[in-house]
Amino acid sequence: MIGLRLSEVVLRTTTYDRLCDFYSLLLAQPRTVEMTPAPSEDPDEPSRISFFDFYFDPPYTQRIAIFECKDIGPGPTSKGLHHFQLRTPTIEALVDLYSTLKGGGHLPLEASNHGPGTSFYYHDPDANLIELSSLNFSSRDEMRKLMATDEFKSNPNGFPLDPERLVASRRSGRDLSEMIWER
Repeated sequence: MIGLRLSEVVLRTTTYDRLCDFYSLLLAQPRTVEMTPAPSEDPDEPSRISFFDFYFDPPYTQRIAIFECKDIGPGPTSKGLHHFQLRTPTIEALVDLYSTLKGGGHLPLEASNHGPGTSFYYHDPDANLIELSSLNFSSRDEMRKLMATDEFKSNPNGFPLDPERLVASRRSGRDLSEMIWER
């Protein structure tokens, strides 16, 4: 058993401040982190992002994220669920899960080191977007320090990773927690 836990639910909205105010009231806390990524022409890329953290006990976290998306009319890119995240206890468990899913014919759409976590994105059979992730830090302070940097705030997508390189490194006994930082 890999030990997956629900870690994050990401919602899209065209009424960003209104939705953030609602979740701030519901969770009785201010926005934990707020950022403005670099502008993008992709309507699915957010123009503003807020996180509301309500559980942190490494390697597991739980949060709600709000993505402000362009209003392109009714449909899934403007409002509703963007994706949900399931967290593994370690990077090794994430790489093992990748191998299991690959064996079943499922490959990720994308693999990235986002900074706070390393993630592989999949579509389920109904085309829902799922983020499988492992935490890159063992403390909240380490993670918040990285998330406070201008580099992270302007590029929360991080940088791409090659899952097959991670599998090969795991088989050779290399420390994956160091390797995920290599570009």
